[in-house]
Amino acid sequence: MDTYPLVEARNQLGQLVGRVRHGHEHIVITEYGKPAAVLVPIEELKEYQRLRDEVDLAQAKAVAEDPGSRWIPHDQVEALLAADEAAEGKPAA
Repeated sequence: MDTYPLVEARNQLGQLVGRVRHGHEHIVITEYGKPAAVLVPIEELKEYQRLRDEVDLAQAKAVAEDPGSRWIPHDQVEALLAADEAAEGKPAA
């Protein structure tokens, strides 16, 4: 896995995207010497998102099926958040 500073990555973006797309490489982009982003093939991103969704769904099902849990439906959570924002004087989202 290669690492490029942001300025260098910007100057070579087309080449880096080609390496990721065709060579299935991972490219780390740093900002101020610290990792800030990664270029990965789109197929890997889609797989990551699918796996994350599966985990989220399994956790939600577990909470919903646990009689001792304090499960609150999504619409009620949104209503609670809106009420909190209104109390703080924030505009509704």
